[in-house]
Amino acid sequence: MNPFVFKLFFLFFSLPLGALIQPNIIVVLVDDMGYSDLGSFGGEVRTPHLDRLAKNGLRFTQSYNSARCCPSRASLLTGLYSHQAGIANFTGRDSTDRLGPAYLGKLNKQCMTLAEVLKGVGYSTYGVGKWHVGHEELPTERGFDEYYGYVRGHSTSQWKASNYQRLPEGRDEELKYENEEYYATDAFSDYAIEFLSQAQKKEGPFFLYLAHSSPHFPLEAPTETRDSYLKTYRKGWDKLRKERFEKQKRIGLVTDSWKFTELSDVPVDRDDIANQYAGKPNPNWKDVPQNRKEDLVYRMATFAAMIDHVDQGIGKILSLLEKAGDLDNTLILFTSDNGACYEWGPYGFDQSSRKGFTQLHEGKALQGMGGPGTYHSVGSAWSCLSNTPLRMYKHFNHEGGNCSPLLAHWPKGIKTTDRWIRSPVHLIDLMPTVLEVSEANYPKKFKGEDLIPFEGSSLIPFFNGVENSDDRVLCFDHFESSAIRKGDWKLVRGNNRYRNRTWELYNLAEDRCETNNLIDSHAAKAKELEAEWLVWAKRVKVSPYYSHVEENPVKVRKKLKEDAQGFYILKQGDQMARDYAPQFAQKSIEIKLSITRGKEKNGVLISHGGSRSGYSLYLVDRKPVFSCRLEGNLYTIQSAEILPEERVSLSTELLPDGRVFLKIDNQVVGRGKLPGLFNSHPQDPLEIGNDSQSTVVNYVSNSYFKGKINQAKLKLE
Repeated sequence: MNPFVFKLFFLFFSLPLGALIQPNIIVVLVDDMGYSDLGSFGGEVRTPHLDRLAKNGLRFTQSYNSARCCPSRASLLTGLYSHQAGIANFTGRDSTDRLGPAYLGKLNKQCMTLAEVLKGVGYSTYGVGKWHVGHEELPTERGFDEYYGYVRGHSTSQWKASNYQRLPEGRDEELKYENEEYYATDAFSDYAIEFLSQAQKKEGPFFLYLAHSSPHFPLEAPTETRDSYLKTYRKGWDKLRKERFEKQKRIGLVTDSWKFTELSDVPVDRDDIANQYAGKPNPNWKDVPQNRKEDLVYRMATFAAMIDHVDQGIGKILSLLEKAGDLDNTLILFTSDNGACYEWGPYGFDQSSRKGFTQLHEGKALQGMGGPGTYHSVGSAWSCLSNTPLRMYKHFNHEGGNCSPLLAHWPKGIKTTDRWIRSPVHLIDLMPTVLEVSEANYPKKFKGEDLIPFEGSSLIPFFNGVENSDDRVLCFDHFESSAIRKGDWKLVRGNNRYRNRTWELYNLAEDRCETNNLIDSHAAKAKELEAEWLVWAKRVKVSPYYSHVEENPVKVRKKLKEDAQGFYILKQGDQMARDYAPQFAQKSIEIKLSITRGKEKNGVLISHGGSRSGYSLYLVDRKPVFSCRLEGNLYTIQSAEILPEERVSLSTELLPDGRVFLKIDNQVVGRGKLPGLFNSHPQDPLEIGNDSQSTVVNYVSNSYFKGKINQAKLKLE
């Protein structure tokens, strides 16, 4: 049977009577909201309208995302892993020449958006809010008939109407605001209602993508709403986390496999950014200075107020749909793009995440927080509250970073409501769900380009009461924080901001909150999952795996050429798997690099091995540093001189007696002594320009070197 005919056959016999008419579709995405901020997932934030959708629909407890704003949007809009859509890490810089096609920095031409698919089967398509999948193409060039919002950057002030635009260009703005009455979260809801009102006057179904920027920083909200939460958050995060967990038990979210977790660690960063807590657990509320507590209360109250205003807008949309008789046959999906955001430390930051400083607000200054002209983040400790009881945050692929609440509401299409769905799902599942309910087709080509087939699975079986019990595989990678979820098992590692980069293994059926690392007792399972993750990484072109790891050992050995002096010749981007790279145990090491640093201040030049046994030659604020791990112990030798911007030679020698020399253009700029040579062989690859697995050190910034390594030479004797 033709696959498309089979889908229609399945649809006819599986959907409830009356649901065969194409439903209207509304997808609502919020930004940086944590796992438990909604009332229906245990939170104290007032969300009665979203809680109504939960009560009269479905709540998914294991709904995965891509761990950050733009990759998650790419997955939601296209049904692809973000790497396949061109946004592996972030928007902006096109890094395809260095990292490959997954790092285009914008949506590529090998994908279709939900709007493009639905437009093809008669839907009116509307978009509101944050775009953030590349400003080079406007939403109206990717399938949306009408759009209101902003298309550049991850955030902008909620108070400035001039920061937002109506598309297509030349459209008159239907809604007029005076600057003093403008608040973007409310304006987004107003425009959603305006577009829905337009759609209700037309023939055919409609699709609305409402992508709120709330509660992403900068934290901004009307004073009255903010102040209504001050008393609540003066309780502090410790007490409120316990209250949320108890509520999660009462409402049936938490089962015996869930454990109440300690406060997560603050990611590694400069001490001033991390408020002196880099790599340490967030502080207990009782240990926070009293004047700092009030500053933090205002931050979290503003965060809560932003979610409150999202919910108020949802209430208005539901009223409009009910009044017109459209609610019963409208599929509404609501979720967040990632877990709550830690940036940058427990006290948050002010003005700009790039400047990264924390300000203490006291007295009258507190009253202005969240108002026009201000810029605040909520900080990592409150984000532990938002993600209760899951570990870690946005950026990371632990559950607190890549798992969000998902609500599905569709009176005509969901058989039994008020259910918890505990099977793993992903943002990539929205595309096949939309295709199925709209009877749309996903072509092999679009606008002359070959399309990558969508990756997800339809949610329709869950709507019909069928839970998925197979060993579904989902994979993740964001800035080198990686994971694979297969059935009940999850293998996960952090990036260089995490306390260590080694793989961790959890059985989520028994340990939903990732508290019992089974990597030692189930090493074979970990290796199996790691191998499967690597196959995926190559397939979706995660750098550096897809182009630099050869399967044939003979080819690999041939690729590693030697010159007349016995040096291996390597190039930037090379990665030699541990089984094929040179073995360095009990050997002296000599490294010679030709480098054009340019403006780059940091980054790994060459690394081999990892957190137990290995070395790395890298830059910290323009100065070369050589670090070694001997039996897990770290030894570091740093240059006294800055590496010039222009092309120079940089070399390192590890001599048989343990002495180490760093040289720039053959001049010694640093020296030291190790207790001896390496006693064990490396467990991680040899890499030029990166340290992508269990890193030798916790680097101060991303480990990629973005300058130019003209040549790399390595000798072991």
